[in-house]
Amino acid sequence: MFAGDFELDAARFVCSDERLPSEDITDLVTGLVEKSILLIRSNHAGVRYKLIDTLAEYGEEWLDKLGQTQVMRHKHLQYYLSLATRSEDAWSGPRQIYWFIRMRQEHDNVRLALEHALRTPGETLMALTLLSSLWFMWVCCGFVREGRLYLERALEANPGVSKERCKALWVLSYVRSAQGDSVGALEAAEACSTEAVRVGDSRAVILASKMQGTAALLQGDLQKASALLGVAIEFNTDNKELNPGLLPAIVELSLVLSAQGEVYEAESLLQDCLQVCRERGELWVGSYAQWAMSLTKLATGRPDEALHSAREGLRVKRHFHDTLGTLLALETTARICVARDQDRVAAVLLGALHQNWKTAGLPMLGAPFLTTDHDQCVKECQKSLGEKAYWAAFEEGGRLDLDEASALALGDLDAPEDSTG
Repeated sequence: MFAGDFELDAARFVCSDERLPSEDITDLVTGLVEKSILLIRSNHAGVRYKLIDTLAEYGEEWLDKLGQTQVMRHKHLQYYLSLATRSEDAWSGPRQIYWFIRMRQEHDNVRLALEHALRTPGETLMALTLLSSLWFMWVCCGFVREGRLYLERALEANPGVSKERCKALWVLSYVRSAQGDSVGALEAAEACSTEAVRVGDSRAVILASKMQGTAALLQGDLQKASALLGVAIEFNTDNKELNPGLLPAIVELSLVLSAQGEVYEAESLLQDCLQVCRERGELWVGSYAQWAMSLTKLATGRPDEALHSAREGLRVKRHFHDTLGTLLALETTARICVARDQDRVAAVLLGALHQNWKTAGLPMLGAPFLTTDHDQCVKECQKSLGEKAYWAAFEEGGRLDLDEASALALGDLDAPEDSTG
């Protein structure tokens, strides 16, 4: 039943029936481990088991002959749907890293459950629910492209208006915005808003407003972004859910304020956001708040403080394999390096960014406030270093992967000798 490895609770749920009570499964699993039929491995996230591949294929054939495959696949889907719901509920709290590791471990099983649900009549709505519950996995954990493909398939398979479909639409908007597809993000958010009004889903209406605000920010419509994000924050303030509505909207509103020149207001907003993150044990949005804080500090002539904030955010982003967040933090770090007279390091980072944006989506998300700063950074580097030295450093950076570029930005990798001294 399982793709790759699995945990004991999963075996207890999926494999138990009236003939085999769940409490008997622990002893059976132990016996299979002793016979080397099941392989066992432990890490800080727990103990996991894996059936030898040839035996897994043999068992699958027997299930099919006994006519039990569909029943078992349904139970497998139920288990991972329940797990996804639990992980979503816990995502914004102190066990965020645990759930990140856990759901990355379950990635193959989630994919197997999704494929079953999408091709099984009567179960496609469960696919929609599973996908949208795992919004954080697609957006935060490095699976944006896969999440988008699955969401689009599941929405196509569920054309009828429903609360499940509304949730999937705002998640799709979130995923598309993380790729820099602001047009697609806005389209999904507007569809969500329209359908949510029809089914009376007030939470989806608020989240659709937040996603429309995100799209407006990416398109450079700061006035519209400010209004929509402000609405999302106002209606989410009394809500216990920090993500994905409240905290990301606060960070994005700070970016709007910074772009409008209201830098100290932006910084005050971010300090409040970081305080909430610290109190609740929320790390992921906290890392974005640190990145946004580095922008305000750079804009107010504090490059050393800006570097500290950028590095604080970058360290967390490496834990989450957050490709987009890492790239944004590196963009700002390159600008900080220019402000600190480390132009060659900046040029190396710009080369790494040029290469690594290709895996994430549209460079700088296509957002005017980011692309303008990037272009200015390039000009200042070229002017300071000269064309020949700039392109040599740029090409050197092009050979760095994202981890190596992050290590350079964090000071963990020997920096190239800076020609400015």
